[in-house]
Amino acid sequence: MSVSSNPNTVSRRVAAIAPVVLLAAAAALMLFAPLAAAGKKPPKRVVALTPFAANTMANLGVRPVAVGQTLGGDRRLAPVLNRTRKLTLTHPNGPNLEQLARLRPKLVFTSSQWSKGTQAMRQLGIRVIRAEPTTIGQVYKQTKKIAKIMKRKAKGKRLVRQMRRQTRRNTAGIKSRPKVMLILGVGRTPFTFLSNSWGGQIMRASGARMLTGGATGSGGFARISDEVVVAENPDIIVAVPHANTDDIPAMIDYIKTNPAWELTDAAQNDRVYVSTDNSLLQAGTDMGRVIRKVRSQYLKNR
Repeated sequence: MSVSSNPNTVSRRVAAIAPVVLLAAAAALMLFAPLAAAGKKPPKRVVALTPFAANTMANLGVRPVAVGQTLGGDRRLAPVLNRTRKLTLTHPNGPNLEQLARLRPKLVFTSSQWSKGTQAMRQLGIRVIRAEPTTIGQVYKQTKKIAKIMKRKAKGKRLVRQMRRQTRRNTAGIKSRPKVMLILGVGRTPFTFLSNSWGGQIMRASGARMLTGGATGSGGFARISDEVVVAENPDIIVAVPHANTDDIPAMIDYIKTNPAWELTDAAQNDRVYVSTDNSLLQAGTDMGRVIRKVRSQYLKNR
């Protein structure tokens, strides 16, 4: 059967089909309109597992429904987060899935530290995004990333400018570069912070010459011995105890009086310090303040 080429017949067929096409197009627009609108709105019910993500959200004017617990207490969290629910985090998976599911989050900001729990969270239908800087430079990039996701791009840019100014101001005028060994105390076993760790980045920005005993590694830490600490003979030792809250006082006492380090210049000159506020363990939006503290309280090179 041939198709008629009569112009009048073709016109009638087009006229008959046109309403159907318009109805279909309208239906498609109605179907996809909510999706398009949703893409323009920030995600609701967000959980931030790290102090960096939690404080970034707070600085952007968005409050998460829960935040992850912070070693050393909540002193680094923005005051607006004081009453926000705290989730217990357990290595290596992160939050308890039952507790997390009860919060009905749509999005979780996480870090590589809790990467083994990512797949399980996604199986619950939760969107999981890694947004944790490991270097000072990445702080600005990750801040913009979170701001974009939360639809606060303009505020994110202002926050980045503010952090850059604070960092520049607090890294200026370095008068001396002492030799520093940054120690993570796990029980009575010392680990050295490497230059690629967050604490190592802060120390170098503050003017320290980092001593690591020749240790290397991609994870930011390496186990060393007390003999290596003595052989390196640092001018300053800054130790970060890694223990349960109840065990911290005993750890501080052990670090300050460790007889194995007594022959180092740091111990001889009473320059063995202890940091307990988590600021050298995890990235934060307060890096300018942390650098100022390191320089004034530990390095004394202002």
